[in-house]
Amino acid sequence: MCKTINNNIRKLQILAEKISKAGKIIAKDSISKDYFLGNGYTDSIIITSDSGYEAIYIGDIKGNNGYMCLYTNNTSKRNSFPNKNVIAELLEKVLKKEKLETGEGKAEYYDWKEFGGMKKQLKYFSKIVKQLACIAEL
Repeated sequence: MCKTINNNIRKLQILAEKISKAGKIIAKDSISKDYFLGNGYTDSIIITSDSGYEAIYIGDIKGNNGYMCLYTNNTSKRNSFPNKNVIAELLEKVLKKEKLETGEGKAEYYDWKEFGGMKKQLKYFSKIVKQLACIAEL
């Protein structure tokens, strides 16, 4: 059991590192950029940098299943994304279906009734993180 937990944490750290690197790369360009981990706009993690707005989305930003921002910030500073260790901690909470602290520079949720409410959405976000981190079991 401990070996599985440590392996899952390592997999989350690898995913967090990919997200962090993507944020650094796209923040160098002043033109709006999106970097996708997953299936494009659905069932994915999308890292966004758009001249003063930076975010890390999880979910379906096309509107079929709902989405959340793991991190969102309106800033004039380029590459305001959290570091890979912070991202890994946030991903671990998402994996556990925990609701994150919200606000500027933090997470944001869009709890629309058509997506089944917050409990169902947290389960959906957890599933995406699990898939993208290649975690077979919890």
